[in-house]
Amino acid sequence: MCTVAENEPSDVYAFCNICKENVPLEITEEDMEKAKTGLISVISVHGTPQHAILVYLDMNLKARGVEYPSLLQVADSSTLEDEPAKTVKEDTIDLNSIISSFGDKQEEAVKTFAHISAQLIAGNSLYLIHKNKSIGRVVKDQIDSLFTDETPASFVITFDEIDYVTGMRPTIYDLQYGSFISEGIAIDTSHFERIIKDALDSPNGFSMLRNDYRKLKYSYRRLWELLTAGARVYTPKKLAYLVSIDLSLIPMLLRIAENDGIDVASRVNLS
Repeated sequence: MCTVAENEPSDVYAFCNICKENVPLEITEEDMEKAKTGLISVISVHGTPQHAILVYLDMNLKARGVEYPSLLQVADSSTLEDEPAKTVKEDTIDLNSIISSFGDKQEEAVKTFAHISAQLIAGNSLYLIHKNKSIGRVVKDQIDSLFTDETPASFVITFDEIDYVTGMRPTIYDLQYGSFISEGIAIDTSHFERIIKDALDSPNGFSMLRNDYRKLKYSYRRLWELLTAGARVYTPKKLAYLVSIDLSLIPMLLRIAENDGIDVASRVNLS
């Protein structure tokens, strides 16, 4: 777990899980300027034996991610012991750090992340644009960790690679400029906004939201199975019972099913 002190730039620290203590991070004026437009990466080599910690900081110099890019250690003789490089992920992720990737104003950031979440629940592809792919992957990995049953179709690209994006209506979001280039399919995201806000108010918000997403994915898979097998016609109320979801969410799942090519009109009695 990595934490950063809310002090002056010269007093920025990160907690290292290898030596189990806070270590200082050297932040230059150039780093400060770069942080105004996105995440910056800062590496600290320290300890006995020496090891490295790579920390991603936002514009407020708060840690957004931590990696241990190499566990090569320097012995007393200063010779390198050749061990394979490893990446150590944080055990928990602060939900606020994910939301803040999509804007400084929380209300707008929640709306943006709700839209992205709905697209991923629907099985749509997400492309995140950042000129520094390593920084973009921090955001991608945090989002992916919310989906435990299956990895979403999410990718990190530079703007120069946008011509290689595939899919009928992919979601493309520019992390640096905070805007959608392509919003994907039309889905009512009000439910996602609500559960994200509830999760942000909870001390275990990340786990809470991940569980909500897991339930939505389960319900949609069950609904898809029902509507692609046989010729039975269902009412929305019956479907809600069979897929274990609130009746108010059935229209959203049916919209996703239509995007998957299911003839909802012939399988669901909406009258």
